Amino acid sequence: MEIIGGDGLVRLVFPVLACYVADYPEQCLVTCSKYGTCLKCQARADELLELKKSTARTQTWTMDTINQTKASAETNSAFRTKCMEAGVGGVFLSFWHGFPHCDIHHSITPDVLHQLYQGVFKHMLEWLGDLMDEEVLDACIRSFLPCYRLHHFKNGWSSLDQIGGKDRKHMAKIILGCMIGKVPSS
Repeated sequence: MEIIGGDGLVRLVFPVLACYVADYPEQCLVTCSKYGTCLKCQARADELLELKKSTARTQTWTMDTINQTKASAETNSAFRTKCMEAGVGGVFLSFWHGFPHCDIHHSITPDVLHQLYQGVFKHMLEWLGDLMDEEVLDACIRSFLPCYRLHHFKNGWSSLDQIGGKDRKHMAKIILGCMIGKVPSS
């Protein structure tokens, strides 16, 4: 495509989308994926915990699914409903359609805060909840001695009404200590 540079000259450029960084809701919108599904594969939301390899999403598959849904739907509401059933977002035409040398599903990067840090931490808390009940966990947390740069939760975690980012960070620093002696060996 031709682009006018800062000096006023017209230049021929070949843009390549190598990486797209966004939070999860925007990633779903950009990749035309249904919220709650994987942005990289065609697994449905209820299949994400299964230990099986799913077929990768591609721009071709996404656009074919959208076009087939568009052709069979009579109203915008029906189009969006059928898209959600197929696992794609209800976008008529995305910005990357026809973009050469690009696959948006490969360009999406994980959102470190929400998908990695908070997502993994959430699963660790659920796993810890399966290992011990709330009272045992609170007793374990209360038993930690106050230590430099570690927050002392004198009442445990169950008494916390609302957990903010700072509290979650402090919780992540002591969660391993809560697991000592509680994790089964097999």
